Amino acid sequence: MAISIDASRDGKPVGRRSIPEGRRIVIGRGEQAEWKIEGDPNLSRRHAEVWAGGAGLMVKRLPESSNPVFHGGRAQDEFEVESGGFFVIGRTSFQVRQEDGPREPGAPSIEETIGTAELYSIGSSSDRMRLLDLLELPDILRTKERGDFLLHIAGVIRMATGASWACAASEDGTVLGEDASSDTAARPAMSRTLMNKALAGSPQPTLYSWTKAQDFEATAQEGVDWAVCAAARIPGEPAIVFYALGSGVGSSGAHREGARFVGLVADMVSRSVSNDRLQEWQGRLRRFFSGPVIEKILASSDAAALEPRLARSTVLFFDIRGFSKRTEEKNERILAYVRELRDAMTAMTRVILDEKGVVLQYMGDGIMACWNVPYDDPDHEDRACRAALAMTAEIGRATGGWTCGIGMHTGEVVAGAIGSEQVFSYGILGSVVNQASRVEGLTKLLGVPILATADVIGRVSGETALKRRVGRFVPAGMDAPLELYALCEPGPAPDWHAIFASALAAFERGEWDRTLELVGSLPVQDGPAQFLASQAIQNRRYPPLDWRGVMRLTQK
Repeated sequence: MAISIDASRDGKPVGRRSIPEGRRIVIGRGEQAEWKIEGDPNLSRRHAEVWAGGAGLMVKRLPESSNPVFHGGRAQDEFEVESGGFFVIGRTSFQVRQEDGPREPGAPSIEETIGTAELYSIGSSSDRMRLLDLLELPDILRTKERGDFLLHIAGVIRMATGASWACAASEDGTVLGEDASSDTAARPAMSRTLMNKALAGSPQPTLYSWTKAQDFEATAQEGVDWAVCAAARIPGEPAIVFYALGSGVGSSGAHREGARFVGLVADMVSRSVSNDRLQEWQGRLRRFFSGPVIEKILASSDAAALEPRLARSTVLFFDIRGFSKRTEEKNERILAYVRELRDAMTAMTRVILDEKGVVLQYMGDGIMACWNVPYDDPDHEDRACRAALAMTAEIGRATGGWTCGIGMHTGEVVAGAIGSEQVFSYGILGSVVNQASRVEGLTKLLGVPILATADVIGRVSGETALKRRVGRFVPAGMDAPLELYALCEPGPAPDWHAIFASALAAFERGEWDRTLELVGSLPVQDGPAQFLASQAIQNRRYPPLDWRGVMRLTQK
């Protein structure tokens, strides 16, 4: 008697396994499980052991599993499931079906899946010889075109397994590379059922063997006694299946060794291609993300981690003060400053990445960065402010005295991979981006290195920065006012900050003379005070209509 188990999740099939009598199979999500079920974090690496017994399937929860197994609506550690019944682990349901009737035409006499543990065991000298073939595969993959590589693998598989025909094919059955013995007259037919089993259990190979030719008409026509298939799953690409078949019954041990080799080839190809893709991704991601963020992206089971989505983000614009004047009109002057510019950008990028930020774009002598994407960071406003303060301090050390302006704003953006198919680019879109850029431009008018909106400041702790409100502004090209704060290193505020706050309050009430009286006692080098004085003088000369305490600016 054999038992079949159909696994499903959210109403969709996940895989199927046949459990022959006398065989025990471990279910889990790790490589150690003989039936590896992916996509359910509630499954442990080795969760439960199943075997045919009595009138149905015996199920035993393993000690190393961290979550229960449910049967009959309650958690149980060991139980029997009758045909037609089911048990549940996490979000995955396992339906049990008894296979005690006559086999369908074409069904193999023996069906066996080689488990992962056995797949990697090395015993005989022939194993070691085959291992040499496997060790060559990564180098061959890197030096050959994909088609030539698959053709080479088909030849390796046929020779190693003693098959009369072997191939590498796409998951829809299209042959991508094949190798046949001289007496193979035509391309044999491949079993779709065998391929599906291999795809479901990748990289574990499934072996079919037929003890009588009449079991399967195709075997009588083609002289096939056995067939094996294993699949290589490659992230972001269709799976590749490796298929071999042959004549001559031989020993079951020889067939198993051949099946094991095909499984190892599939796993080696999957790992090699995935590793190459991983290195390519790491190279791309390092341009934008800090090391811990890259680790999260690469370790994520969610393939859509970088797909565009709505998110709250703190956006920062950085600009080097006076760089355009130093280099205007002559490219030779730009060349003279390239080294210092590179040093400045390297230092600024290091600060952003140290604070878990994302570098989105370099714009000549400017940088656009953001926080809280692609992964949530509850301290993103604090991190952005700490980065801004460190950048204003570091740029002078990196360049021998250059200065900068930084503007920050927080709000909802669309964040994700928004480049093309050819060029990867992670970016953000939305009005917050434009507003942050305008805030950076206002640092020139107000004579401060860092400005942030109230949306940022509202969640920044006093230990992070000293915050000083400088007024409400409508930047050029915008309609909504922004309440802005200047930032400096944390510590006690100087006494004259209170005088400035009183001057700003008088200004917003429309008391121009009182504003100028208070500003007159402030340091002449204080940019916000001098800007406020200029606005008060202008408003006294040309009184604004419908005054609401908001400064409307025409200069970007």
